[in-house]
Formats: sequence, structure tokens, C-alpha cells
Amino acid sequence: MAILLYCLTLADGPSLSIAAGAVGREVRPMELRSLRLYLEEITDSDFSLAGTDSLRKATSQFNQVLRQISAESTPMAFPFPTVVESRETAERLIADRESSYHSALLRLAGNVQYEIVATWEEGQQADTAAPVRGAEYLRRHQLDMNRVAGLDAKLRSVTADSVREWRKRQERKSHRWFALVARDQQDRFLSALRNAGPSEGVRLRLSGPWPPSEFFDFADGSG
Repeated sequence: MAILLYCLTLADGPSLSIAAGAVGREVRPMELRSLRLYLEEITDSDFSLAGTDSLRKATSQFNQVLRQISAESTPMAFPFPTVVESRETAERLIADRESSYHSALLRLAGNVQYEIVATWEEGQQADTAAPVRGAEYLRRHQLDMNRVAGLDAKLRSVTADSVREWRKRQERKSHRWFALVARDQQDRFLSALRNAGPSEGVRLRLSGPWPPSEFFDFADGSG
């Protein structure tokens, strides 16, 4: 029987069992010395993601499990779907980096991640098939940069007392911010955003709390 991997947490935190995971089987914890691995045992017939609807439903349930775990502890989530052939394979995979995983989880313990996505209202109405060149391209690019800078300053200012760290990422038609928030500061963070007021010409979408995936710095060896 194969194994669908959900996330790692520190072993000294709360241990949960969740009735239904991505394919409807129980998500269980597996103890690995200093870490705890959450997994779902699956068969080939369980895990059929050929259809768009099946994939969407499984992804949604996977994320719901992560949110439930995030409410009690700080998880390091695996990309969906990460499937290995057995519990033994999973244990060997994690053992190779157990020390760095443990260090990263200690560093981020007690924190969750929120995500804010910004899109520009005029961009939603633009004809994306029409080419944009020269001065018009530069004008739009500068306008987007100014908006991002303004939003960045506003978000950091209004949430200064509730966010440990911000990260951001530019995408083709949107800009994303990731906020690292202590679990006991979530209400203050959300209240600050609600009281910040709208930003002209910008649509903002907030989601979370999530595992602090953007803050595990694998490149520098800390995770």
C-alpha cells in the first residue's frame, strides 16, 4: 500500500488523527524520533486523479487537512501529491535531512502563514490578446511597480505589530504577499487588515492560515 505524505511537525507537539484525507482514508501520525509525519495510506484505485473534478476535490481536502493541523502545531507541508511506496521509504527519505527539518520547524514553531493576492482592476478589463509595446508597456509597468510599492508599504505599516516577517512574489497578472504571523497574533493581524481601508484600483484576496511554507529556506540549509 502506497503512502500520501502531508506534512512534518515537531514530535513534542499535539498528535492528531483526521478522519478523511484526500482520498477519504484516515490521516494518521507516524513518529520519527524528533519529528512527526502525517500520512494517508492509499491504493491505486483510491488515488485516481485523472479527472479535473477529482483532482480539485482531492487538492481541496488535502489543504483542509493541512489547515486542521496548522491550528494545533506548525507543519512543514509536502507538495501535493507526494506519494512514496511504503512507510519505510518515507522514513528513509526524511531521515537523510531530519536534523535540518527539525531546526527549521523549531525556528518557525508557533507561527502560521497568510497569503494576500493583489490584482489590478484595470488589468481584469484589458484585452490580453492585444500586444502592448513601447511607451505604453513602460507606462503600465511603472504603474504596476508603483502600486506594488504602495501596497507593500501599507501592508507592512498597518500590520507592523503582528507580522514577524513578510515575503512577496511577482506573477504575470498578480502580486502575492506572504505574512508570517504568530498563532496568538492572528486576531490582531486580521483586525489590522480590516481597518486598513481599500486601495484604489486594487483587488485583494486574503487566505489562511496555512503552514508557513514560504519561510522554510531550503536553499540555505536551514530546512
